[in-house]
Amino acid sequence: MNLALIASVAGIMALTLNPRSEDNNIQLVPLGDIVAALESPVDETVLLAAAANVLLFLPFGAALNMRGLSLPKTALLGFALTVCVEGAQLLFVSGRTTSVDDLLLNTLGAVLGHALLWGWVPG
Repeated sequence: MNLALIASVAGIMALTLNPRSEDNNIQLVPLGDIVAALESPVDETVLLAAAANVLLFLPFGAALNMRGLSLPKTALLGFALTVCVEGAQLLFVSGRTTSVDDLLLNTLGAVLGHALLWGWVPG
């Protein structure tokens, strides 16, 4: 169970803290990119990125469930880990976007990962 948690955090870090060649951006409007993509669905990239954010945190939420944490604690830790990732992207990693949407979607992913294991994990 510790290995699952370590692996999920390592995967999150590996996928989110690698530099890119673009400029850093900050997106502070909740669901702004998603709403814009839904209004003119020419570019599916935003919706795929949103789905990827949710999927990225599913293993983290599942691992916290396996460790016996409650759903509210999982949500809080998913949010806290995302704050750390977004802060690191803003301050130390070039070419990344720091986004309010990531806070919402990653937390949702952790919650869904936790919920998917209800009834499957003893205790």
